[in-house]
Amino acid sequence: MGALDGWRIGWAGAGRMGTPLCRRLLGAGAALAVADPDAARVNALVAEGARGAELASLPRHSDVICSMVPDNTALLAVAEIIAGAIGPGQVFLDLSTVSPDASAKVAEKMAARGADYLRCPVSGSTSTAASGTLTIFASGPDAALDRCAPLLGVLGKETLRVGTAEEARAVKLLVNMVVALTPAVIGEALAFGGRLGLDWPTMLDALSRSVVASPLLAYKVDMLKARDWTPAADVDLVAKDTDLALAVGQREGVPMPLSALARQFAAAYQASGEGGLDFFRVATWPERLLAPNPR
Repeated sequence: MGALDGWRIGWAGAGRMGTPLCRRLLGAGAALAVADPDAARVNALVAEGARGAELASLPRHSDVICSMVPDNTALLAVAEIIAGAIGPGQVFLDLSTVSPDASAKVAEKMAARGADYLRCPVSGSTSTAASGTLTIFASGPDAALDRCAPLLGVLGKETLRVGTAEEARAVKLLVNMVVALTPAVIGEALAFGGRLGLDWPTMLDALSRSVVASPLLAYKVDMLKARDWTPAADVDLVAKDTDLALAVGQREGVPMPLSALARQFAAAYQASGEGGLDFFRVATWPERLLAPNPR
């Protein structure tokens, strides 16, 4: 018996994060219908047991409709279509990283249809999505969160309930503010140690076994050692998330000079055509100043 046997779930967005999460739902026994603009993504999941579907049809065949999409625009477009058919007793559960303002607009659409709306952005990478070890920040009606607890338990290792409205969006953005700045700080430390004769692997081992070790560094350390920038989360994505946080901070009058600096590091890599590389590529920024031909 799977944890989600008998569950009817619709899924919008089978991208880099959505695909491994869909696989977890299939592995738990859910009857899963998937919609995505890219037919190849849908077909890959159909071959593993999902059913391909049009976005507008998901509410007709699902009790819970989930979405994992790249930005505000995509979420609002998906929500507009889902709201055309969703109704009382159904749940719209979004796992994307979007602004509180955009999410509040979705809340209005779902409330008008009598459906429950859960904001459940995730913290982790493609590898933690595949292994079911994401941390999920959740806000929305308690009864709907209780109902969807088994589903969230399949997608992540921990669900942190933070409120009943847009609180989860704020939590996700503040976490990503720290994430965005981390490779820049690590890069500066590595450049410092390198000038003092330390080799790259030794420095990374020291950082990953010290008081500054973190889950983020733990699943990036091998990438850094190999200088393999195959993206789990790319520079463009982190830039987008930082823009969201900066916009909220500007509106609320919050000083955010370090987040602004992190955004400029990302902008430099985007300008050099490297926005599609993993965001830890930013850790090499001192090399651009110290050597004419950075690796």
